[in-house]
Amino acid sequence: MWSSRTGNPSTSSFLAGPSQRHRTGRASASNFDGEPTELKPLSNKFSLSADPQTWGMNMSPHLPEPDDDLHNPTTMYASPRGALPTVGCLGILVLVSFTLILKYMNDHNKSTGTPLGADASGKASPTSYHVPKIPENFGLIDLDMPKDAYTIKSWRDGKDFQLMFSDEFEENGRTFYPGDDPYWEAVDFHYWLTNDLEWHDPAAVTTNNGSLVITLSKKSTHNMDYQGGGYVITSVQLPGINNVVGLWPAVWVMGNLGRAGYVATLEGLWPYSYDACDVGTLSYLPGQRLSWCTCDRESHPGPRHTNSTYVGRSAPEIDILEAQVSDSIGEVSQSGQWAPFDPSYIWNNNSDNLVITDTTRSHINTYRGRITQETTSVVSQSAQDCYQLGTGCFAIYGLEYMSWINDGKVAWTLNAVGVGAQSEVEISARPIPQEPMYLIANLGISYNFGVVDVDHLTFPAVMSVDYIRVYQDPDNINIGCNPADFPTAAYIEIYKEAYSNPNLTTWVDDYGQAMPKNSLVDQC
Repeated sequence: MWSSRTGNPSTSSFLAGPSQRHRTGRASASNFDGEPTELKPLSNKFSLSADPQTWGMNMSPHLPEPDDDLHNPTTMYASPRGALPTVGCLGILVLVSFTLILKYMNDHNKSTGTPLGADASGKASPTSYHVPKIPENFGLIDLDMPKDAYTIKSWRDGKDFQLMFSDEFEENGRTFYPGDDPYWEAVDFHYWLTNDLEWHDPAAVTTNNGSLVITLSKKSTHNMDYQGGGYVITSVQLPGINNVVGLWPAVWVMGNLGRAGYVATLEGLWPYSYDACDVGTLSYLPGQRLSWCTCDRESHPGPRHTNSTYVGRSAPEIDILEAQVSDSIGEVSQSGQWAPFDPSYIWNNNSDNLVITDTTRSHINTYRGRITQETTSVVSQSAQDCYQLGTGCFAIYGLEYMSWINDGKVAWTLNAVGVGAQSEVEISARPIPQEPMYLIANLGISYNFGVVDVDHLTFPAVMSVDYIRVYQDPDNINIGCNPADFPTAAYIEIYKEAYSNPNLTTWVDDYGQAMPKNSLVDQC
C-alpha cells in the first residue's frame, strides 16, 4: 500500500524491503546533494528474528492471544477458505498495495483562504487551479496528463467532471521507500490477516514503460515463499493469464479512519456505513465503535448533528475490481462491503436497485456475505486479452458513486434503496459511503481467496497500472483526508500508534483502549 507524506495523517501500506538493495532512480528526499546513495532497507533496521522468544514475548501455551484463532477460537476476522467472491478488506488479500490521499486542499486554504479549485469568491471554478507546486512534476495533476482528459463525462448524467488528481507513471525508475515520493509510500511487513503467502516489499514496485509495475515473485523473503509490492478511473493490465487461478489483484478504496492491515484501527469501524442510533450499531461485530449513540465527552472524531449527537463514523470499503478466474474465464468482482446486515445477507436487489448493463457478461455474485460483512457484488467477464501474458493491452476500470466500470463501460449500478432500512432486523438505512477515502491497488496470492494453481502460475506475475485519475463534479469539489464534515486528522493523531503499528491486532485487548460508551448499552 502507499501513503501520502504531505502532512496530514497518511495511510499505511503492505510493501516490504529486501535484505540488500541499492536504491536507484530518484534520490531520497533526504539526499539533497544529488549524489547517489546506498540506503539500507527497513527490514535490515527493524526486522525481528524468527524466534518469538527473542522478542521478549510470553510463549506460555496457557496464555490466550486475541488474534490466535487456532488455539483461542474466534471468528471475528476469519475468512472462508475457498470463497472466490469479494470478501472485502478483512476477507481479501491485499498484498501489494498503494494508497492515495489527496490532501493539498488544506495547505491551499490556509495560504489563500479559498478552496482548491475555487476563484477569489470561493466558488468552484474549472479554470482556477491554484495547486501548491511540487518540484519534479509532483503537483496534484501530472504534467504528462493528456489535455483532452482534463474533463470527462459522468457515466450517470453526462455532466462534465473535472480532473482533480492524476498520476500517469511516465517517469521510469520511481521508487517508493519512505520519503521517496510525495504521494505513494511502500512499507515492510507480512499481511497476516488473510494468510498471505508473501512478504510485502518496496523492491517489488517501480515504474517502467509508462506504467506502475507491481511484481509478485516466487522467492524466499523473511521466511515467506513469495514477495510482492504494492471515479476513480484506472487503466490496468491484470497479472498472469485469464485462465489460471491463484492471483489476487485488486483496486479498491477504504475510509480514512481505518488502515488496511492495521487491524486495531478496523475493529468496530469496518465495514460499517451507518448513521443511526439503534440496534444496527450492535451486532456480532464488536459494534460500531464511533456511532451516533456514543455518549457525550467520549472519544469520537465528530462532527455532531444539529441535536448535538455524534455523526456515525466508520471505515467503509468499495472494491473497484478484484480479479478472479472461473471456468477458465477471467472475471472481476466489483462490490461494496456493508454493516449492519440484512436478513441472511440478502440486500434489496430488485431491478430498481440492482441495474446490470449487460447480463450476458455480468451476473450478481452468489457470495452475499458472512458474520463479518455483507457484500453487494456483481461479477463480470474482464477484457480477456488485457493480461500480462495476453496481447499487452490495458482495460479501464472505475467507480462513480455507485456505478462500477469494467472494460470502459458501466457494468452495474447500485441504487441507495438497495441498502435502505430493513424492518425485519430493525436497522436503518446504510448510507452510500461519505467518508474521506484512500485508494489501494494490490497484487497478492492467498488460499483465502481460492485455489492457488502454483504449478501453472507464471512468476514473476506483474500487474501494470497505466494511470490513476480522480475526477469530481465541479460544483461539489471536496479534496482531502480531513474535511470539516468528516474530520479524521485529530483522531488519528491521538491514536497514532494504532495507525502505525501493524502488530496491534485488537483495539481493546491488544492496544489497551476502551470502547466509547454507547447510550444503548451504557449509562451516559
